[in-house]
Amino acid sequence: MIPTFKAVNGGAVHIQDIKIANATDWGDNIQVLDEGGSTIASYYYASNEQSGFGADGWVAEDFTGLADVTFAPGQSILIDTVGTTTLTFAGAVSTEDTVVETVPGFNFVGNNTPVAVDIQDIQIENATDWGDNSQVLDEGGSTVASYYYASNEQSGFGADGWVAEDFTGLADVDFEPGTGILIDTVGVATVTIPGVDL
Repeated sequence: MIPTFKAVNGGAVHIQDIKIANATDWGDNIQVLDEGGSTIASYYYASNEQSGFGADGWVAEDFTGLADVTFAPGQSILIDTVGTTTLTFAGAVSTEDTVVETVPGFNFVGNNTPVAVDIQDIQIENATDWGDNSQVLDEGGSTVASYYYASNEQSGFGADGWVAEDFTGLADVDFEPGTGILIDTVGVATVTIPGVDL
């Protein structure tokens, strides 16, 4: 699992610097994933009233106190919320492009900017065949849409890019801020997601 989300100051991010608004119950959690996508650690968000640990925040796995954990740049995490909420990360918005070298198979990426990103602005180099695709997931993790990356020679649509689900042309889709997607690659590829021009 290779995430696009990275620390904006170039360093590690402390778990307590990730704030969550309107936490509803212990179901709001962070899961740390290994490279195969399996959960290796979980932390639960709770108000002081829920936890009794002196402040709102992420509770340690063993529920003995608030978690004291840092996430290194590039570490893959999932934030799972029960209801609609707002997540706040300490720091400033990165204006640099995010470049990810994928592993064969599923790679978790997304739009980590505060503006919508056109699917055609997400570039993929070394695409091998129609097996290179992007899957948009719903909140339950099921695929709700798929787009395929192809060269002009493959698709005949006038440019390299993401082809619409119905294969009638290039896709016209925007990924809103915070949208997560899976990019499934046949081989090793380089994916570039544009940064924000502030």
